[in-house]
Amino acid sequence: MSRRPPSYRGVVFDLDGTLLDSMPLVLEGMAMVVESFRPRPNRAEVMDSLGGPSSACLRRLLGGRKHLAAALAAYTRFFSEHDRTTRLFRGARRLVRELHSAGIPLGLWTGRERSLTEVRLHSLALQDCFDVLICGDDLDSHKPDPEGLLRIVRRWDLPRAAVLFAGDSDQDFAGARAAGVPLVAIHHDRKIAAGLLKHPIAVVATPPEAFAWIRTAVLGGKRRPASTEH
Repeated sequence: MSRRPPSYRGVVFDLDGTLLDSMPLVLEGMAMVVESFRPRPNRAEVMDSLGGPSSACLRRLLGGRKHLAAALAAYTRFFSEHDRTTRLFRGARRLVRELHSAGIPLGLWTGRERSLTEVRLHSLALQDCFDVLICGDDLDSHKPDPEGLLRIVRRWDLPRAAVLFAGDSDQDFAGARAAGVPLVAIHHDRKIAAGLLKHPIAVVATPPEAFAWIRTAVLGGKRRPASTEH
């Protein structure tokens, strides 16, 4: 499902599950660490817990703050040990660099803590491509509250209709809808609540499909020189 948009002048990405193929790691890590304190949650439960920093997600899974410190310490160790094994989705690096080279402002709106986000962007050599980051521990509010996305739009001084947001979680979809920002929704072949599909400008199954759509919408389909994809 898609319709061709007017000109877009800024692009905001989610990180995990959108640019970076890291959601299996996030879901497994959270399920594993809370299993010591409650029955192991299924994938849908962990997905529903997402939004904000790791501490907020784990607190939702635990049903409160009891055992939170131990679970958070275990998750942080697990994630730090394995995060560098995750890879960008095919086409992510090329698209980000093409947009950056074309002078399109780029933002990142992620539930990751800022320290983890900055370390990962540096390891991917993409830190200079994003002029604004809103991370999970930057604000008191978290996805699906739209404030993080709206802060990026206000910083660029652009109309909301001139900014694209690409995300893959229900929290991403609801946040974009609440912000009034056009959404490229990536569903990863999972079922999405009908109400969340009323807002997107495009709905695709995979990140590479989203990247192709964004390239056409923002750059007119032109491929610009970029380094070899990793």
